[in-house]
Amino acid sequence: MNHFDTPDAGLIDRFKQREETLLHTDFSQFPMRLDELLHPELFEVSPIGTYTSRSEIVAWLLAKSATQRWSLSQFKIVELASDIMLVCYQANSINDGKVKETGSLRSSIWRFNNLQWRLQFHQATKN
Repeated sequence: MNHFDTPDAGLIDRFKQREETLLHTDFSQFPMRLDELLHPELFEVSPIGTYTSRSEIVAWLLAKSATQRWSLSQFKIVELASDIMLVCYQANSINDGKVKETGSLRSSIWRFNNLQWRLQFHQATKN
């Protein structure tokens, strides 16, 4: 698949699961699992337009609330190369069982590295 108009449901499900794992897992209980999911060269462009390093992302993932949940929708996936996927989606937080109306558009680049898909880049843009 090489463009937004031909989504592969199985591919979308696999990468949606990866994104949900990052957002919903309590990594304070399994910190070593982060090395399986995060590329060594990971960085992020934050919603306020600053660069965030891998170590800052790891610190956030270890400290985030274990009860916070997100609704992820509108997935689009582009195969940039056989080992690189661009994943775009809408993320809205869930508070008291209700999905918040505003959220963020997110883009992730996943690279197949050391026999598994790892997040190499992420950006969130508030909407």
